[in-house]
Amino acid sequence: MSSLSKGRTGKEMFRFGLHVSIAGGIDRIFERGESLSCSVVQLFSHSSRSWEFHLPEEDSLLPYHRSRTDSSVSRVFIHASYLINIASEDESIRRRSTETLRKELQTADLLKADGLVLHPGSAKNGSREGALERAAELLQDVLDGISGLQTPLLLENTAGAGSMLGSTSEEMKILFDLVDRPEKMGLCLDSCHLFASGYDLNAPGVYEKVLKDFRKAVPSEKISLWHLNDALFGLGSGKDRHAGLGEGKIGIPALTRIVLGAVSEGVPVVLETPKGEGEFLDRMNLRRLYEMARMSPPECLIDDP
Repeated sequence: MSSLSKGRTGKEMFRFGLHVSIAGGIDRIFERGESLSCSVVQLFSHSSRSWEFHLPEEDSLLPYHRSRTDSSVSRVFIHASYLINIASEDESIRRRSTETLRKELQTADLLKADGLVLHPGSAKNGSREGALERAAELLQDVLDGISGLQTPLLLENTAGAGSMLGSTSEEMKILFDLVDRPEKMGLCLDSCHLFASGYDLNAPGVYEKVLKDFRKAVPSEKISLWHLNDALFGLGSGKDRHAGLGEGKIGIPALTRIVLGAVSEGVPVVLETPKGEGEFLDRMNLRRLYEMARMSPPECLIDDP
């Protein structure tokens, strides 16, 4: 295994993490991540089901950056609102999607985030070709309209339900090529979405082919982030329903291949597994993640006898 880098407080960074809450202030994400030995966190900058939100103000940015400087959390990712549909034909939704995505990216820059994760949108009742062109046009407008943008926009593959775009490497390549802003974009892969869209990660050679094909879709030929989840429903279901690691239809062997590949390549891994009440499920899934990576889980993740 390659040598491991060190976090700001001297802790070893395995680049594993969780989606965490911003309740009580954005700066709280670091203590929440560190309490579970996470070196990566992902968050919503506001309610994921709301269009309306404000850019963070100075009184919240100061404690955020102070906490980040002192934290061993090394990566911060933001997940964009689920309401955004960059491929919509509806002018009202298109306008609101443009405004919200612009503010999401501006927020990400203010927080010095390592990426903003976005779903590629839905064609609804129109053609997929037209939807991809609309999505690319909106992304160009937003990316070109923010002066000095630093945060990369990470497009995430989807589960393939109905008219959702981006479930295949072919569609992702078309979208990346149409946008043609390689320095401003990257790729996030989701294990549940891959399986739900028909990629049998348990079949011999499929995982390797998935990586090869999706890398070809991205100008950098790199994966920026993994969302690791098991799948509640079967292969090709098209259903975006996540399960705990080893508790779904993908299973431990295939998920282990993903984890070991991510560790060897230094790609951050964020769990989007069901949370339930308290921290029990997060601790359990993180413990399994360390075990898949063939690492000893930190003491804080080990259940009390």
